[in-house]
Amino acid sequence: MSKIEKLINQFFDRPTSLKFYDIEKVLFHFGFKKIKAKGSHKKFKNPNFIHDLIIPVHNNECKDFYKKFTSQVIKNYLNKN
Repeated sequence: MSKIEKLINQFFDRPTSLKFYDIEKVLFHFGFKKIKAKGSHKKFKNPNFIHDLIIPVHNNECKDFYKKFTSQVIKNYLNKN
């Protein structure tokens, strides 16, 4: 199993245990691109999603709520396809 596969499994099973930069790697793997946002917010865009993902990041960490939400959004998208 490759590093990214392990990271994706952890992302879906225990998203709160990951750091923001790990979540960022997973988002890039699923085709998201980082676009410019203001301040401490990081904005990710994917042509297959209607809305952009906006995650506030402070000291390279985001709140557990955003980690869980991001995981759920990706899970829901994968289940539809």
